[in-house]
Amino acid sequence: MSILGICFSIIIGFYKKTNVGILMIAFAFILSIIYKIPTKEILSGFSVKLFITMLGVTYLFSIMSGNGTLDIISKKIVNVVHNKKLLPVAMYLVGFILCAVGPGAIPVLAIVPVIAIPIAFQAKLNPIMLAIIGQCGVFGGRMTQITPEGVLVKDLMSSQQIENQIFPVWFSLFFTSVALAIACYIWYKGWKTEEDATPSEHYLENTHLTWVHWTSLCALLLLIVCAVGFSLNVGLTAFVIGAVLSALGSGNENKAIKDIPWSVLILVSGVGLLMHIVLKSGGLDILTQSLASIMTATTASSVMVMTSALMSFFSSGLGVVFPTLIPTCQGIIEQLGGHASAIELVAMVVVGGTVSGISPVSTTGALIMSGIATNKEAEQTYTPSKMFVELFAWATFAMVISFALAIVGFFSLIC
Repeated sequence: MSILGICFSIIIGFYKKTNVGILMIAFAFILSIIYKIPTKEILSGFSVKLFITMLGVTYLFSIMSGNGTLDIISKKIVNVVHNKKLLPVAMYLVGFILCAVGPGAIPVLAIVPVIAIPIAFQAKLNPIMLAIIGQCGVFGGRMTQITPEGVLVKDLMSSQQIENQIFPVWFSLFFTSVALAIACYIWYKGWKTEEDATPSEHYLENTHLTWVHWTSLCALLLLIVCAVGFSLNVGLTAFVIGAVLSALGSGNENKAIKDIPWSVLILVSGVGLLMHIVLKSGGLDILTQSLASIMTATTASSVMVMTSALMSFFSSGLGVVFPTLIPTCQGIIEQLGGHASAIELVAMVVVGGTVSGISPVSTTGALIMSGIATNKEAEQTYTPSKMFVELFAWATFAMVISFALAIVGFFSLIC
């Protein structure tokens, strides 16, 4: 029943455009009433550590986004590109750096199209290409130790007694994102641009760093040092640094709180409550056995990456795919007699659950579509129907690339 609750939540959330996390909280409470599960037991599925980490990091980066620091960093990177044919490379780096230094994919996925699309029109490049490549950069930087996604995956791995080596998971996703970006660059002939084409002045002017920006950059460096160098809790550290920035007048606290992606936090928390029931009821064993029944040691990674990619077509990788499938990885390895790598299966969940998010009915693709649709130059050339088909094709291609790399054993070399 709890597994069906997850499936119904995803289906209803997709068709009715409602928050899946809220639906899962509702299903968890209904199941607790039907099966007389104590409320205390249900609430124990709420991960305070994960919630505080995500809340702290998103709060800090809401401050940095609000005071213009993230925008300045992006402009500085683009400004150093003198050869406009290399703008796609610059956009990949923009996405990668902004995501990897801490905020994770959720806020940066919204920022990158805003930067990439006007620049693409001004430089006579395909805006879909430049936006996808920028988002590929976000994918590549998603699994560092200090991003919310990296923290979530490490937490899920630890709970399954999987050695939480995040590097193989990060590198698998990074390589796949680079491969997808290169394929996109070749398909759209990204090297073909008018020599006199330059990025929009509106997006390259006012790149002077003020005291506020320098303070924010120092705060960012301090967060990285504290989290990576001293293993301090990322979320609590981010709260302290954010509070100091607000006290110094380097950020608008009220705006930062409003800009926190509360829907994502509710989504992840809601999934955690229902997944706790799945775990306690033995539903996870059923899910594990179902996946293992169609796998062998040779095909395990390719089946897992395909499963997670298909789920990511219509749902959030961070909120749904990761917390649903990663807990099955250790059990699948045991079902297969230990002849495969649990870390590799985790990497497959992350890769598949990320790259097919370019789908227009998933977060990344929807942001690209909305970004292009709001540009007046795009009204005639890039109609919604055309963009929908194009992005859906790229999402399918991303899934095929991931499957191909898995089936030939590339990821097993990394993991």
